[in-house]
Amino acid sequence: MKSSSILLFFLFLFLVFYLGKFIFLPLFLALFFYLVIKSVTNKLLILINSCLGFSLNKFYAMALMLVSISTVTYFLWIILELNINAVLQKSDIYQVNFEKILLYLSKKPFNSFLEKSDLFSSFDMLTIFSNILNSLSSFAGNFAFVIIFLIFLIFEENHFKKKLNSVFKSSNIRILDKINFDIFFYFQLKTITSFLTGIFTFIILFFLKNDLAPAFGIISFFLNFIPFIGSLLSILLPFVFSAVQFLNFFEPTLTFFLLLLIQIYIGNFLEPKLMGKTLNISPLVMIIFLTIMGKIWGVAGMFLSVPLLVIILIILRNMKSTKKIAIMLSEKGEL
Repeated sequence: MKSSSILLFFLFLFLVFYLGKFIFLPLFLALFFYLVIKSVTNKLLILINSCLGFSLNKFYAMALMLVSISTVTYFLWIILELNINAVLQKSDIYQVNFEKILLYLSKKPFNSFLEKSDLFSSFDMLTIFSNILNSLSSFAGNFAFVIIFLIFLIFEENHFKKKLNSVFKSSNIRILDKINFDIFFYFQLKTITSFLTGIFTFIILFFLKNDLAPAFGIISFFLNFIPFIGSLLSILLPFVFSAVQFLNFFEPTLTFFLLLLIQIYIGNFLEPKLMGKTLNISPLVMIIFLTIMGKIWGVAGMFLSVPLLVIILIILRNMKSTKKIAIMLSEKGEL
């Protein structure tokens, strides 16, 4: 396949994604959760087999994992909603604190910037938290489609391998197996590191008495799937809220540096050690793809952008005809 044909294919794909948002967005979200569930299930089956000495049917294990994750997700959703509702009740206090911060900054070198910008003058805490709550309710309603797609993906699990064996040659099956292994390896490790990021974020903010500790812990789990921007937001959002909540220097500064340490350790030491070259993607390519997906599918598109790009890169580097494109998309020009 020529490079021009591949480029046209991806342009066509983006057009289809844009026009078919109502069907493709829940489908790809379901695919994301399917990959996470299967990755965790594969690891769990190995542990059960090695520790308990008996094997568990893969389909039943995935079904059980789906029920477990759905239950946990439901309770996390309740916690998130209760947490934001509790903060919403104190929005007038946060608004007063925020205006005090603006008044303080107006006497400093930021004065000229604040005078020129209309962004902060219309900043209303009640509106912000109400919009977040409405967005969560709207997303929860649409999540039913994701669950439906997810159930059917799990039911297709047993027959998918048989279909591939019938359609492709044995040499192509080996390539597909390699692609399959690389994708699940990435999602398995990324889920673990994202879980650790969320847990450590929650613990730090909980002990610092941040009112949005549960919400930021949950959000950090998902943001960890978005490199660079996700890590930055995982630090800045709690830092800014901490400044508004406490109206001093100690808690916000401590929040910033402790969360920065977590991000540096997990992002710069733990993930590269576990993943090796799995996430060998050019930061420029990543930002471009993230921007495009954000334009097509909004926040959900930004969240899905890097997992989708990882899948695309894994496919490209395992096919002889597209290996050169994978090299161009890589960080250092090597696979």
